[in-house]
Amino acid sequence: MEEQSDDALAPKALSVFGVALAAALLALALRWGAVLLLEHPADNGDPVWWPLAGLGPVALVLCRRRWWPPIVLGVGVGLAVAAATAGFTATSVAGGVAGTVELAVTASLISRFSPERRAVGGGAQTLRVLASALAGIAAGSVAFALIDALGVAELRESWSSFTRSHLLGLCVASPALLAAPIRRTDGVAAGLRRYRVNLEWALQLVVMSGLAGAVFLTHQRLISSSIIALPLVWSGLRLGPLRTAAGQVAIALVMTIGTNHGLGRVAALDQADDVMLALQDSILNLTLISLVVAVVAQIRDHALAVVQERTRDLNGAERMAGIGSCRWEPGGLGVYWSEGMHTLLGTSLENTTPGTEALLAALHPQDRERVYRQLVQLGQDGGRSTSEYRIVRRDGEVRDVVSYAAAEVTRGGRVRQVIATLQDVTEAKAAAAEVTRAHDELAAVLDAVTGAAIIGADPATGVIRLFNRGAENLFGYTGAEVTGRVRVKELHDPEEMAELSRSGITLEEEIAKSVASHGLQGRQWNFLRKDATRFPGQLNVSAQIAPDGSPRALIGVVTDLTAVLQVRAELNESQDRFRLAFEGAPVGMAMAGLAAPEPGRIFGVNPAFCELTGRSEEQLTGLRIGELIEDDEGAEQSRRNVAELLAGTLDVITTERRIQRPDGREQWGRVSTSAVRPQGRDPYLIVLVEDITARKALTERLRHEATHDPLTGLPNRLHLNRQLEQALSARRPEPVAVLYLDLDGFKKVNDTQGHSAGDELLVQVADRIAASVRASDVVARLGGDEFAVLCPGVKDEEIALRIGHAILAELSQEFDLGENRARVGVSIGVAMGGDGDTGPSLLHAADQAMYSAKRAGKGMVQLSARTPR
Repeated sequence: MEEQSDDALAPKALSVFGVALAAALLALALRWGAVLLLEHPADNGDPVWWPLAGLGPVALVLCRRRWWPPIVLGVGVGLAVAAATAGFTATSVAGGVAGTVELAVTASLISRFSPERRAVGGGAQTLRVLASALAGIAAGSVAFALIDALGVAELRESWSSFTRSHLLGLCVASPALLAAPIRRTDGVAAGLRRYRVNLEWALQLVVMSGLAGAVFLTHQRLISSSIIALPLVWSGLRLGPLRTAAGQVAIALVMTIGTNHGLGRVAALDQADDVMLALQDSILNLTLISLVVAVVAQIRDHALAVVQERTRDLNGAERMAGIGSCRWEPGGLGVYWSEGMHTLLGTSLENTTPGTEALLAALHPQDRERVYRQLVQLGQDGGRSTSEYRIVRRDGEVRDVVSYAAAEVTRGGRVRQVIATLQDVTEAKAAAAEVTRAHDELAAVLDAVTGAAIIGADPATGVIRLFNRGAENLFGYTGAEVTGRVRVKELHDPEEMAELSRSGITLEEEIAKSVASHGLQGRQWNFLRKDATRFPGQLNVSAQIAPDGSPRALIGVVTDLTAVLQVRAELNESQDRFRLAFEGAPVGMAMAGLAAPEPGRIFGVNPAFCELTGRSEEQLTGLRIGELIEDDEGAEQSRRNVAELLAGTLDVITTERRIQRPDGREQWGRVSTSAVRPQGRDPYLIVLVEDITARKALTERLRHEATHDPLTGLPNRLHLNRQLEQALSARRPEPVAVLYLDLDGFKKVNDTQGHSAGDELLVQVADRIAASVRASDVVARLGGDEFAVLCPGVKDEEIALRIGHAILAELSQEFDLGENRARVGVSIGVAMGGDGDTGPSLLHAADQAMYSAKRAGKGMVQLSARTPR
């Protein structure tokens, strides 16, 4: 469980502290009040009754149990403070400890023997609380006597005094133990808003205080204290347990204060002990009277609540059922109408006096005389009667009712009273009319269904009871020919029935299976028409269930399957042809799903597809087509193609894709993808893959030969021109330089050592040039002994000249031609690209610079004299 945050715990801690503080202050106030007001001056200062002994259990009963620990703690703290103010005498310490022990034991026993989930209130609950409080007093008295005995007090006297005062304090507050716990603060507010009750309580307090003052705050000896019981009985019967307890506390306080000051009848006794015991006895008698009255009042209120609840339930049942009840005595006396009766007639309890005149006034004028005669006869002769008539409600609405009346007679045969119930059957009659109309409509609908035969039969005999127009068309019989005369079994093919019987299966068993599936499970049968021709049909049977659960009728639906079976045979033939074509096709074929969320998932392949991809059918099933034919360059295009196929904007897509084989061998295929969208099923893809690996390789070889020199493998003039145009026409062109190279002395090597040596020399020259330039530079052979170098990204002439000198130095080295050696030179022309240059113009400028280098003496690098624009 997650820990609560500090913000959530703070209010809870403040609430607990507030409850504990309130309990401490209340305990301290009660302790001081008992010392000042309730201690008898001639009885060692012992209180006549101890208020905390009663108010403590009352607080436990009224408050939620989560507040009990802070209440007990607060009471202990308050009593400790009181003991401190008294100087920590043995008696004050004993009183504080005993009071805390008493309340703690009471709370513990109530929690143990009266769990919070148990219903609150009632005699058993009150007895459990009283028993727990008595046990707490017993425990507290022992603690008090033991601690007080440490001083100068005598053990038995301390125990007796403590027990008497605390028991009396519990009795004084005991009516409050009958009250229900306070669960919400709005319940307290609602009690305060009961102005009439609170006004009556205030009057009761005034009367009760006046009587108590007259008896115990004067020197009179004539008025008995028992007169005070009258307002207590009044309070107990009418004002509830809490107000009764409050009044009782007030009387006990008046009696104690008056007696302690020598006033009243009790103070007139000679001995102090007698005065103390007589006062306690008087208070006890009054508290027992009020407690008994409060218990009786609670039992009365509970019984009254039960009666009211049962009456509400009865009225609610009458309202839901549309029933009203009434009774009357002959002569129109003792008339009673229930709330349901008033609701039924549209009258109210306040504005209508129940009686014969009111009932007759509510009857429809056309039914009034008839109903009146029935009522008179029932009141004279007795017996029972049932009649249906109409009533007119106060709002003018006419309702249909059924009346059930019975007369109660005495032993002498005289009618004592008549009891009647009226039930509103307006909706029931409308429903019956609706059922009749629906039955007629159903018959019309069944006759309108001509495409299927609907046959109803008796479940016991199998005799046909219903034969619709569709059955007439399908079987060739009229309804009159078969209804009530022909059994369902006679419509079946007898040869099929005989074969079914030989196999141990009966028609009844098959029909029972269909009925058990509520008509969802059927079977194909062969049926016999009136003209003796046979036809295949699907039979589904359901049962019309009676109220007792037995089948009232069997309803069978027969559908002619002749056309369906013919279409199914044609479909099977078509599927066989497709399967043979699919499996025997020389090109790879695959079927893949097109529906979301993962379009392209393979669910069928042919052998050619397995061979082409290098995988088995098991390995391919479940893979996505994209995992086999997609590459990084075509992935985005493939996703767009699939999206268009899903949207239906494309039906066929043809592309060339590299096939991903597990052995890594390069394989190319021409992929044609078609979307198939069958009705009622998810769309799928048919993928045809033609192996174009050889054609792709030939195309690549031809493309390479067209743009590269066959001897050196370097790009040729065509490829160089394309690269030049691409570099010069870029959106943000970078500076370029072109070097034009012509070998010096190559013809001599070719003439003296042969063409093979010359070819070898050209190959080595190409290698040395490529090794002398940057990786981003393009080296090309233009023909013969002429070469060119395209240098992109050359920002100034110095870099281009350094590249040329590096080539010049590399080519000045001797060449090893196998059996011979040779030296050649090279003349290099350098041209820098500028705005407006084209590939041919820039190459021409470098060519002219190369010829300038030759005229200047060969074996050098010459920069073009033109000025780049």
